[in-house]
Amino acid sequence: LKPFWPRLYAQIRRHSASLRAITLDRCIRNVNRLSKMKLDMITVALGSVAITHAVKMTKEGAATMASCSSYTCAAGWHPKSDFNSITPAAGSDMNAECCEATCSVWTCGPNYLPNVEYASNVGASDQVCCDRTCMDDYQCPVNHTTRGPEARGASVEECCGPTCRIFTCEDGWLEEPSVAKKLGETSQACCAASCSFFNCSAVPGYVQNPAALHLKGNDTATCCNTQCFLLTCPAKFQMPEEMNETVGNLSSCCAPTCGQFDCPSGYVSDTSKTTAFGNSTSECCLATCTTYTCQGDWANSTVAGKLRSTNLTDETCCEPSCQAFTCSAGYVAKEGVSADAGNSDSVCCDATCSVHTCSSGLRKRNETIFNNTIGETDAICCEPSGCEVFDNRTLPQVEGCNSLSEDVCESRYMLFTRLATGDNRTNTTFAVPCQWWGAKGMPICRNTGAALVGCTVSL
Repeated sequence: LKPFWPRLYAQIRRHSASLRAITLDRCIRNVNRLSKMKLDMITVALGSVAITHAVKMTKEGAATMASCSSYTCAAGWHPKSDFNSITPAAGSDMNAECCEATCSVWTCGPNYLPNVEYASNVGASDQVCCDRTCMDDYQCPVNHTTRGPEARGASVEECCGPTCRIFTCEDGWLEEPSVAKKLGETSQACCAASCSFFNCSAVPGYVQNPAALHLKGNDTATCCNTQCFLLTCPAKFQMPEEMNETVGNLSSCCAPTCGQFDCPSGYVSDTSKTTAFGNSTSECCLATCTTYTCQGDWANSTVAGKLRSTNLTDETCCEPSCQAFTCSAGYVAKEGVSADAGNSDSVCCDATCSVHTCSSGLRKRNETIFNNTIGETDAICCEPSGCEVFDNRTLPQVEGCNSLSEDVCESRYMLFTRLATGDNRTNTTFAVPCQWWGAKGMPICRNTGAALVGCTVSL
């Protein structure tokens, strides 16, 4: 002890009979910020002096009552500097009479903080046992701010620190305006970490996004690219095996399957490829008979059941065409349907007048002229009864019959028209057969036959 505290040591020796003259409180205030080791050395020295003095008193017979020298102080208390000379009155508080409180039992007040280094110091005040704190309203220089009530100090140097406004962020750290006025002088305090610090590969399925290296971020969403195998493709889409480790999004990672493809008219979905990759008619669909072109005597069917078939052959998709059909008697091939599917007179043929039955009062027109005429009505196929008189009169009509000789008289006929009059707004054409009157004793050709309307010769 002597090398460290020569004056104190000499003073203690000179006043060993009255240690109260130099109290521990005064001693501790002088050495408040020294190490605990030195403080312990002072305590040992004082104790040694006290013991020596107690022995001396015993020898002199001065102590005849219980004294502080035999008392053990409570926890957190130290013997008073003159405890060996103190003899408390009977019934008094021995701890209060013989001991002094240390800072370990002191509670610091407002604007002060405890310090473990002062725990063994004898004292009972904030000034002795505590450190003063820097206040929130401490006046600091420009671009500096208080370190706050948790900081210990009483000077600008102790209580003020630079703000982040004057700190330069670099090496992957980015400016963070929100902390510009806050206390800070490190990258961690003043800057925002960029994605360059984030290890994407530490999370399976993520890789570094080069475009994000200079962005603020500390998560996979901001800093990383996603590998396809982490994604879940939407319905009717699947991920090709070779895309698993590729970086991408749903659009680039997922490929459509045939299940999502709508086949065009004339095609049906190939059910064997519903889950296969595909997005076109050739990949996902089967052609039906609707798309098939029949050849030769075959024609495309019009039967719905056949048209849905995907077995593309003439036998499945086609029907015999009218080209291969022979019309029945009284029918002739219908024009423009030779390539159409058909296997009946009704589809492939037209009826002629030869199979028509005329109504009552009518007869079929002269067969030699109209036999193969296409028609199925009286108007086309029939004429009034009586017109048969003209059946053999195939020679051209004449202006009159009188000039005809006997050999040609009854092969001719004449026509005359009655003009429309009054309410009759349609001209009427009559046919009259020429007749030879030789049997009547008159060798002359006359137009005395019955005048008929609607006969074929008058059309």
